[in-house]
Amino acid sequence: MNLGKKLRRIRQVRGLSAVALAKHARVTPGFISQLEYSQTVPSLQTLQRVAAALEVSLMYFLVEDSRQPQVMRQRQRQLLHQGHDGARLWLLSPLPPQHLELALLELPRGAVSWSTVRAHEGQQCHWVLHGTVRADYEDQTYRLEEGDSILWDATTPYRLENIGDTDGRILIAMAPASLWKQGGEEASNGTADARAMQLSS
Repeated sequence: MNLGKKLRRIRQVRGLSAVALAKHARVTPGFISQLEYSQTVPSLQTLQRVAAALEVSLMYFLVEDSRQPQVMRQRQRQLLHQGHDGARLWLLSPLPPQHLELALLELPRGAVSWSTVRAHEGQQCHWVLHGTVRADYEDQTYRLEEGDSILWDATTPYRLENIGDTDGRILIAMAPASLWKQGGEEASNGTADARAMQLSS
């Protein structure tokens, strides 16, 4: 998608008329029209003002569009880890992994999640979809109920335990992506059943 189409799309999403955008960006409505129909090439300074008026970064207009949305069907999920206590970690985001990774951790009653044993740059956010979880991070302990979330540095090992009376389900967002790599390392080291790396048909 070229600059003009991007501009028109984001302007419509923001609910701005060409006149209103021109006023905020300190240009003429005719200039906005020319931009949207690729009839002029703006300076970076002018494009920066347009981007600021639309509340997007300048890079939004400069970089190429990312790939089209990718759908991950439930039957296509990859099983990254399966513990002896029934804990399972599913990869929800498509492969190959991008910057952001999404996973679902299933923790039966009394189960403990696999611990991060190798430091990885980035952050993880865990959101408890169901159940009650104890989260141990360094020397701190947190009790997380359904609907609670916790954000932590991925370079520090952590431990999750289901301390509730029902099975737990935790949604995990990881940036940059590294869960898939960790799951592969487990399989190659023999610490996880290699057959668990794929969902059986």
